Amino acid sequence: MNLPIIRKSGKNSDAWVPLYELLMEYNGDNPILLIYHDMIDKRIKQNKEILDKIPNHQCKRLEGADLVMWIRHYCTSNGFKMTPDAQEYVAHLIDLWQDVPVSFMRTEFDRYFLQITGEKVITKEFLEENGSDYGAKNIFTFKEALLKRDIDTLLELFPFMFGYKELDRAMSYIEGQLRLQLLVSECRQAGMSVQAIQNLCKDHDSSFKPYPIKLAYEASPRISVKALRALLKGLYEIILDSRSNKGDIWRFRDLCITYCGYKG
Repeated sequence: MNLPIIRKSGKNSDAWVPLYELLMEYNGDNPILLIYHDMIDKRIKQNKEILDKIPNHQCKRLEGADLVMWIRHYCTSNGFKMTPDAQEYVAHLIDLWQDVPVSFMRTEFDRYFLQITGEKVITKEFLEENGSDYGAKNIFTFKEALLKRDIDTLLELFPFMFGYKELDRAMSYIEGQLRLQLLVSECRQAGMSVQAIQNLCKDHDSSFKPYPIKLAYEASPRISVKALRALLKGLYEIILDSRSNKGDIWRFRDLCITYCGYKG
């Protein structure tokens, strides 16, 4: 039954007013429990009064680390295991793709369970090959190709990137990943171990997690710090100009191509 308990606007309605008065004045023996999603407009005075009056529970959409944890538990409950790099890959996709429905991820992983016929292990390579082809996956692939200087993959993905409706968000994600790589590469260059870098980030409440730091550490021998600094500097300028509606977004393409051709 979908009772008109929550107001959609500040206007009165014949159906809503009597129910509101009944709920606010109710002092009977049978408690009322209100379970609701996170889209209630609490700026409306009567909605706030109802939530203050009635025991209630807010059901929020799973997101970020909570959604990754749910996926990991869902795999375990079905007899499958995700490798650490697969978990990190999924975390990146979820970070890029806001408001991903749990139902979509359940359908995706149900399909994976049927596809895997041997050892029940889900790897990053399997996800890259078999995951549905949506925006977040392409952006992650673009970032990986950029760090590897894989110019062929970048040229293949540039049309998608320039047609992506949230290009600014995509560039911000790429900037964050490049910043992590630069930090780790500079620390390794200074003689720090991977554990020392992980401890440094933890001690300073950094958002960088241990496993991505480990991957960046392993990649650092093939990364030119000088070229990466130039790439990040150029990307900062492009993002700033983009947010100010200035400049040419094609500079992003030129910047990436220049980085891939760097001979340092």
